[in-house]
Amino acid sequence: MAARNDGLDCTLDCALDRDGDAMVVALTGTVDYTTIPTMRAALGTAFTEPGSPTVIVDLTGVEFLGSAGIAALVDAARAQHDDTVAALRIVVDDTRPVIRPIQLTGLDGVLALYRSREDALGDADR
Repeated sequence: MAARNDGLDCTLDCALDRDGDAMVVALTGTVDYTTIPTMRAALGTAFTEPGSPTVIVDLTGVEFLGSAGIAALVDAARAQHDDTVAALRIVVDDTRPVIRPIQLTGLDGVLALYRSREDALGDADR
């Protein structure tokens, strides 16, 4: 999946992949109001995939995380509290354009953040 708005030069690529029992959504590019429909569609697909108790969102390739992306992560985190929705793990590494807005909003204490995809996969029982 890819979203592109040539007028603003914003692109978001989404790759969906299964890794064991987890669905991994790897995002690359810009997450803002022009690309958020792509992110939300990918998350929706991952959360509804049968047999996937864990969804990992890999943000290490994201160059910009705007408020629309933060809102989508919060919505996904809220949805996971419903027993029918998979657990959410977010990989941020030390990607400053991603971790900084999460820290500024105080969501680093709310969202399940991981430094690597391997860490998130290893913590599937959290």
